[in-house]
Formats: sequence, structure tokens, C-alpha cells
Amino acid sequence: MFRTIEWLDDTSEVRLVDQTKLPLTLEHIITTSHERIAKSIKIMEIRGAPAIGAAAGMGMALAAIESKARTTGDLMEYLENAAVTLNTRPTAFNLTWATARMLEVAKTAEGSVDDIVQRLVEEAKEIAEEDVRMSRNMGEQALSLIKPGYTIQTICNAGSLATVHLGTVGAVVRVAHEKYDGNIKVYAAETRPRQQGAKLTVFEFMEDGIDTTLITDGMIGTVFREGRVDCCVVGADRILRTGHVINKIGTYTMAITAKYHKIPFYSVVPISTIDMVTDPEDVVIEERDPDEIRMINGQYVTVPDAKVYNPAFDMTPPDLVDAIITDRGVVKNPTEEKMRKLFESD
Repeated sequence: MFRTIEWLDDTSEVRLVDQTKLPLTLEHIITTSHERIAKSIKIMEIRGAPAIGAAAGMGMALAAIESKARTTGDLMEYLENAAVTLNTRPTAFNLTWATARMLEVAKTAEGSVDDIVQRLVEEAKEIAEEDVRMSRNMGEQALSLIKPGYTIQTICNAGSLATVHLGTVGAVVRVAHEKYDGNIKVYAAETRPRQQGAKLTVFEFMEDGIDTTLITDGMIGTVFREGRVDCCVVGADRILRTGHVINKIGTYTMAITAKYHKIPFYSVVPISTIDMVTDPEDVVIEERDPDEIRMINGQYVTVPDAKVYNPAFDMTPPDLVDAIITDRGVVKNPTEEKMRKLFESD
């Protein structure tokens, strides 16, 4: 495994993996520009809620350096504008969580402008390191649900590429793989239209020597009916206090199918992905470019001006969710009361 994104101390640059080039090519983007980070988030060179959060934190740190501000007022104005620039994807909660956290640090930090800038750099690095620690904790927490010999169904990519290092679903699979001497298997759904499951999840797990089988999204029902998997484990771009899971399009269909076949359905996220404020009806579901549906590998596979509906995410209600796995513990059959208990120590 490698770091999806990292801060380079020697040059005050951010280096991130260009995930649009995987699995055929491993290329890095190196930048000192918060606007370049914003572009990477928007066009999904970096994706996955925790990774986006880390990118946003580092983007804010780059903005602080770029600002060349001489007063705290000028610095705050520049940072507030940078936050607007970075908040390019409305559904991923970690994105706005990270920019808000960085703004709060800037507001409350003491000392000179240079001191505040350095404090923001350290905070961005800490956001990334927190993610690494939380991922390991999530994998450990999941061992109460994942048993030796299990085959796990996934969708999209919630592995190390979706976080800073280990992953969310990736942590569940990798920790179980370690603990159970490799006695864990994965079925990975291709995940149309951008094929993150095929391009990223299969790439990651095969690199780690984990037994992985690729299927199309439409095969999930057959795989479940044939008894090929023991549970579903998905990530999330946002989980609400009500237990609603907002994740990659196709997750809701998987959850319904799992319920019918009595297959447990779990979502795994760090605490930073849980939104305790927004109501289900107020969640903004991102709609993406119609050509993501019309085209594959740059070639039209349908009528070029065909009408398209392309929501990037869907919402799975809590009655279809058997457990939410977090770095602070497992919430079985989630309710608002149970979700609030995760935050009692804050």
C-alpha cells in the first residue's frame, strides 16, 4: 500500500495519486496550488470521502501559504474564498468538514500570520494522520462482525485509495486478512459509470494478494441468490444521524437485494463522515456529466444526445442497514439515539 495523498515538508507541496490513470498507470500530481487541489477533487483525480477531506485540509494549507497575507484579516478573507473553491462536491461530508475545521483553526490560532500559516500546515497533516489511525481502528472494530472464511461483497472503492492509506472497507478487509491468515475473499462490483470497483478496488486487493472476484453491478442478485457472499461492506460519502447511508449509486439496490436474501449489510466510515445536522430530505445528491453514462473509454456507446440521469450517489435507509462500523465502535440497527452516543465523549 502507498499513501494516496501526502504533504511534502521539504517543498511545502502536496503529492497525490492520479486515480483516473489507474490501474494501468501510477502517476502523481504534485502541486502548491489550492485551485489545483480543487480541480483534482472535482474531476475525481482524488476521490473517496476521507481522502477528499485530507485533500481539502491540505488545499487550505496551500491557500494559506499562497495568500502571502500580512494581516490576519487578509488571511481569513483568502481562506474563506479558498474554502468556497475547494467545496466542489456537495455530497461528500468530509470535504466541508475539513474546510470548516481549517477555518476554525485559523480563527482561533494565536500569534503572527506566519505562526497561523504554520499552524494550518500542521493541522492539515494531522487530518491525514487521524485518518490513518481511524482506518486501523475501523478494521479492528469490524472483527466482531467479519469471521474467518467470509466472502465480502463491495461496491465502488473504499480502499486505501479512498482514504489516506488503509481504507474504510479496505481496512475491514485488510485487517481481517491479516488476522485470519488470508482466509478472506472479496466480490467487487464493477460500479458503473466510472468503474471504481473494477479499476481501483480490484487493483488494490490483488496487489495485496487478497482473493478478489470482479462482477458487474447487475450480477449482484445472482451472486446473492447463489450464496456466494456472507456480507456486504460498503463505505459512505455521508452518514446521517438517522442512520441513512449516502454512498455510490447502486448501494441502495445492493442493500435491498441483501435484505431479501438475508445477507448482512454494513457500512464503514470514520467519525468525520457522520453528519449529525442535515436531515435526509436536505441532502444534495451530486449529478455528474451525462457523458459518463454515454461513453466508455472516450467512445460513445449510445446515441450521443441521449437523455441521461446520472446521480453519483443514492441513499440507503437505516432499516436496510444491519450495522455502521466506525473508529469509535459498531452501531447495530442504527437509530438517531444510537448514533448520538458515538459523540458523547466530544
